[in-house]
Amino acid sequence: MAFFLTVLRSWDDIHRYARHGWIYRGQRSSDWELRTSLERLCDRQGVPSGDRDKVERALLREFRRRYHQYSSHIPRYKIEWLSIMQHHGTPTRLLDVTYSIYIAAYFALEAADGDCAVWAVNAPWALQQSADLLRLTGQLSELEINRLFEQFEQADDQLIDKTFLQPPSVRLTCTATSFKLNERRSIQKGAFLIPGDVTVPFFENLAALSDHDDADCVLKLVIPLKERAEAIRQLFQMKVSRTSLFPGLDGFAESLSVFHPVVFNPVKWR
Repeated sequence: MAFFLTVLRSWDDIHRYARHGWIYRGQRSSDWELRTSLERLCDRQGVPSGDRDKVERALLREFRRRYHQYSSHIPRYKIEWLSIMQHHGTPTRLLDVTYSIYIAAYFALEAADGDCAVWAVNAPWALQQSADLLRLTGQLSELEINRLFEQFEQADDQLIDKTFLQPPSVRLTCTATSFKLNERRSIQKGAFLIPGDVTVPFFENLAALSDHDDADCVLKLVIPLKERAEAIRQLFQMKVSRTSLFPGLDGFAESLSVFHPVVFNPVKWR
């Protein structure tokens, strides 16, 4: 599947791709495709692609049945349910992304042992293309489409069901956020990409959007391994590290295995 790919000549090239309205996802291997946690789960369990929507509904139902045992807060919207599931590790159709290319780059680089990658998607383009695909199917009225994409995080369950969770599914990909942001998602400038049809790979949903192979719409930025040390050092100076992204002792402790100027100073090793 064709997407525009570019290999950064140096870390400093990354600044050219920090664009308003774009969203980013870092992956520690440049060979990896974009895949949701639901897609990976179903592949591991050998679930036929046509049954992935059934697995999704079963996961959502079971999570909602037991959630009250762990929290008194009951989410109001279904997209918020999916967001909480994703946050706590339940496989969902949501793909974590961020509005910061530097945060995405950090997640790509921190555990990379080879070339890594940052995927970049023009969010307004994806939203417009997804709306156009829904118009073509006639699945939603113009009023429903406007309501969905103008206030996605507060879309009622009936509208979310009609668009994403009930057949017939429409292949599309758009950005989404939940109404309530937890501390980590707020710090990480987080959002989601949500595919319209989980019975096919995420990539096929993205490829359903017109001009997906155009550099003004989707980019795969490969960061060579040789740039890792300098990139991590500069990100640390920008206060982008596991310490800042995961507040608390765990975040600080884990950050020491990635980089700290007191530890990773070649002069001190001589």
